Amino acid sequence: MSDSSDQEEVPPHLARYREYKRKQELRKQKKSANKSQPTTSTTSDSSSEPPTSTVDRLINHPLTIPFLKLTLWISLLLFFAHHQFGSVFFLLSIPVFVWQSMEEYKRGPRELSAYSVFNKKLERLDGTFTSEQWERELKYGPAAVRKQD
Repeated sequence: MSDSSDQEEVPPHLARYREYKRKQELRKQKKSANKSQPTTSTTSDSSSEPPTSTVDRLINHPLTIPFLKLTLWISLLLFFAHHQFGSVFFLLSIPVFVWQSMEEYKRGPRELSAYSVFNKKLERLDGTFTSEQWERELKYGPAAVRKQD
């Protein structure tokens, strides 16, 4: 059962965050193992990865890229606002935000879209109100409508 959840497709920002947390746990385990085993020389440990600095942790943090994007956008907005083009920049950045948000999330192989035209075999979500159902309710009353497989 755990194999299917490991193979589940997740959004990129969540995958990066999970990878970041996994690396943190590995570092904690290495530190606890190193504390329990005394080392005689520091050169014998050259095969393992070097200790991470604060800068490395900041660079690899999952929120670094979104923070930099937001900072750049605010800076550009202020620049264009100073030159009397702030509203133009804002209006032109809206489609960019929409495009970015649509690109970031990919549906899993079994996840259905709310719009049946985007699903394989035009499969509908449970509870979708269709025109066929509405037509049957008008002709025969609400009691005549049943889920059809």
